Amino acid sequence: MNAGVVKSKYKKSELDKAIKEYKETALPAIATHEGARSATLLINRETGDTLSIAFYESEASAKAFAPKAEKLIASFQKYAAPDARPAREVYEIAASTQTEAKAVVERTYKALNAHDLEAAARDTAPDGELTAPGDMTVKGPQAIKGYNQNWITAFPDARFETKNIFAQGNQVVVEATFVGTHNGTLKTPMGDVPATGRKVKGDFVQVFEVDRGLIKKARLMFDQVQLMTQLGMAPATPQQALNTRR
Repeated sequence: MNAGVVKSKYKKSELDKAIKEYKETALPAIATHEGARSATLLINRETGDTLSIAFYESEASAKAFAPKAEKLIASFQKYAAPDARPAREVYEIAASTQTEAKAVVERTYKALNAHDLEAAARDTAPDGELTAPGDMTVKGPQAIKGYNQNWITAFPDARFETKNIFAQGNQVVVEATFVGTHNGTLKTPMGDVPATGRKVKGDFVQVFEVDRGLIKKARLMFDQVQLMTQLGMAPATPQQALNTRR
C-alpha cells in the first residue's frame, strides 16, 4: 500500500471551516478514486499545522490522484497561513498493524487453498480461537487445523474464493465463497453427513483479530441451511427450487 501525504498550515481561526470542507470535498474525491482506501486529516489546533493522509492500494493509484490533489490543495489555500507551503508526497507503507494483519490472513487463505493446513496452523496464536455456526468453539492451532481438515476431507477439491478483504488496525474482515464437491464424510454438530457427490457453493464472512503477527481470534459465519439444502439434507425454499430449475 501507499499513502499520499499533504503537509500544510492553516489559520487557526479557519480550522473548523477547513475541516468542514475537507469532509465535504476531499473525502468524497478520495473515496471515489480507483484504488483509494481511506483518508485522514490530522490537525494541531495550537499551531494550525495539518497533515492530510490518503491510503491507496498501489503506488500507481496514489500517483494517479495527483491532478485531483493539486486542485484540492488550491481550493484550500483560502484557509492557509501566510507561511504555508503545502506539498504532496507519496510514500510506501513499509509496515503497519493494518498491512501486517491483512498479510497474515491472506497467507492463511493461500495455505488453505493449497490444503497446507500445517502452514495455516503456524499463523495461529497458541491461544487462538475459532468460532463457527452450530455453537462451535475450537481452541489452539492443532484443534483449528482439525476443524479445517474436516472440510478438506469432506470436500477434497475445496477452494476459497476471496472477494474482499478489509483491514482496520488489527481487525480483518474477509468476504469469500466456498466451493467444493462433497466426496467425503462431513462431520457437523448435528451428526455425520456421508458423501453425496454434490457440488456446493456458498458465501461466507470471517472476522479475524491478529495479535503480534498471529491470528488470535477467527469468527466464521455462513448459512448452514443453504449448505444442508445444497447437500440434499434440507428441503429447498420455493426461490431455491426455482433457481435450481433455471
